[in-house]
Amino acid sequence: MKARKKRSLKVVLISILALIAVLVTAIFILWHFSWRPTFRFSDNLGSNAIAHETLPDKTGFAADALLLVKTIEEVHPIFATDDWLSADYFEIRNEFLAYSQNPDITRTDFAFAATRYITTLRDGHMNMTLLKETDDGQWLRAIFGGRADISWLIQDEHLFLLDEGGALTETLVTEIGGVPTNTILSIAERYFYPENEADRIRMLSDISRLGDIIARAGGDTSGNAVTIALYEGGQESTVQVPMLSIEEIVAATPTFDFIIRYEMFDDIFFIHLRSFVNGDHITEVVHSIEQAIEDGIRKFIVDLRGNGGGASIAGQRLLEAMGITIPRFGAIRRISDLVAETHGGILPLLNFVGVDSLRFNSTTSTASNPNDVFISVLTDHFSYSSATMMGVWVQDGGFGNIIGSPSSNSPTNFGDWGGSLDLPYSRTYVSFISFTRWLRPDEDADPVTLWPDIMVSPGEDALDAALEFLRNLER
Repeated sequence: MKARKKRSLKVVLISILALIAVLVTAIFILWHFSWRPTFRFSDNLGSNAIAHETLPDKTGFAADALLLVKTIEEVHPIFATDDWLSADYFEIRNEFLAYSQNPDITRTDFAFAATRYITTLRDGHMNMTLLKETDDGQWLRAIFGGRADISWLIQDEHLFLLDEGGALTETLVTEIGGVPTNTILSIAERYFYPENEADRIRMLSDISRLGDIIARAGGDTSGNAVTIALYEGGQESTVQVPMLSIEEIVAATPTFDFIIRYEMFDDIFFIHLRSFVNGDHITEVVHSIEQAIEDGIRKFIVDLRGNGGGASIAGQRLLEAMGITIPRFGAIRRISDLVAETHGGILPLLNFVGVDSLRFNSTTSTASNPNDVFISVLTDHFSYSSATMMGVWVQDGGFGNIIGSPSSNSPTNFGDWGGSLDLPYSRTYVSFISFTRWLRPDEDADPVTLWPDIMVSPGEDALDAALEFLRNLER
């Protein structure tokens, strides 16, 4: 019996020592070969965390609300530092939890309350991630209600119509569904967080067309149409605008038959990247870039206008094909149970020993450009996520310039898919929960906005501006 106990104890000790050895080795590898991380073993929420609540005590929408808050507080990186959390976070969180216990609220009411809570994270990537399941199994924005078939843009805190070519007109939108426009905009801004002014213009111009937003502000969208009041040149008028269904919106959305394509403009290698999707199509362009470098090409344009992001490795591969080594974004990454489960690798081990988060410092010291290439990156209000990241690599690394208008998310931002979440009672779905805070490589540069080096006015073509600039650039 004693011998058996000794053997068992020996096995336990060996297992513990092996675990410690694996952990130490993993930490050394991270430290030596990666960004030299700082390990944190505490959660700033402490006793304020909702994790101390238990789900069986809640039912219906209240259970969904509690599950959403618990998951976000366990996963999102905003809780990993002392100075990011907004002063009203706990107030809005507790209002959401209390409101969800009201037995008379609807799914749309719950969606608005949940979205209001999500704005406290100040995370543009999570703005549109709350989806609702339809009776036929489709997933739509939880806040939708159709979309007004009209195009407008915020300018100087007012909405102005756009013409068929997308140019700003002088026609002012004064009312939507019988409600003053500024009331509609204030409701839209209450439920969605803009990361910078470019994001605010892009997002609010779009969201103010949603039927649920108009109705929330007291506007009338009955009869699948909305009345728009207009003012121009001293004259007032109204127009009836149909509310488009999701099927009609999809049918009217322009489609593209490529993810990436390239062509030569004299000695300028032009790359048009529609989405950051890694694959054989990127490999093909990589080979062409490498051949162009061998042939003496040193001027490049990367068009990221309208690019909503994706896998940043696709952009990194294009730059590396030019011979570039990119500057490094810093990062703060939460190591939750959900992230450990979805990402694997060393994360489950770090999670097991209680590591709450890792911090990696940003640096521009890794940036190098041995081939002396020059890259002009084209951006607009619709450039987002990995598109912003690629522009930051080029600007912070000193590899070229940005031409166009500011992208609509911040160079220092929350992102990285940490997992998703089903809310069973409301049949809503959070498709993306961030677990990383990306930190801009150049700590002295603006963390909020990626400013173009050459700003292009509305009506001008950023590609024409880039071609003119590069044709006059000695390389």
